[in-house]
Amino acid sequence: MRKKARIEELYQESFRQLLHLATFLFIIPLRWFSYRYAVWFGIISFFWNWKVMPRYFPDAFRSEEQARRISPGMLWYSVSVLLLGLCFPLPVLAGAWAVLSISDSLATLFGKFLGRKSLFWNRSKTWLGFLVYFFSAGISGWAFFLFTRANVEASSSFWFQAESLGKMMAVSPLPLLGISFLSGLAGALMESLPFSRINDNLTSPLVYALIMTLMVVMLN
Repeated sequence: MRKKARIEELYQESFRQLLHLATFLFIIPLRWFSYRYAVWFGIISFFWNWKVMPRYFPDAFRSEEQARRISPGMLWYSVSVLLLGLCFPLPVLAGAWAVLSISDSLATLFGKFLGRKSLFWNRSKTWLGFLVYFFSAGISGWAFFLFTRANVEASSSFWFQAESLGKMMAVSPLPLLGISFLSGLAGALMESLPFSRINDNLTSPLVYALIMTLMVVMLN
């Protein structure tokens, strides 16, 4: 029975995280679409995750979520994309969204099923998951920043004609990679903190986006 339960847990969590990972494909249109795309994605996906997912994709829900027919993590994912779209320049939005989709899911998969040594400040997280988050955030956030920054003028009106948008274009790829890794470290630390009431689908990408924006603006 224990082995069967373990297999079911493996299948359920793998399906959930691979679905989470696949959402990075929705970032690609930001190369051409404005921040409004992310805002509408956040709104529509919120209702999708709230009403459609529990009914048609129950395998994506953990056992404790199936009883309530709701996943807080999925809902906070949508809210996070919405806030990123409204509050940050488009390339930072794309990079942070990539971190949310790619790094969070890979860290969970590797940490939960392959990780052995727990973090000393949070026994429910592993060093492997922490390192996977850090490295994947550094690479994926950097790659999607570069991929979308030609469309920087399609950022939220909060940034319209701001001098900061020019700095998003001016930063060179190599310094940007360093900034992305520092932001990824901040995101990984936030993701690993033992907060029970604050979902890391909200906090980690927002911290990544905030650190990246401040560093790009201040260092250029």
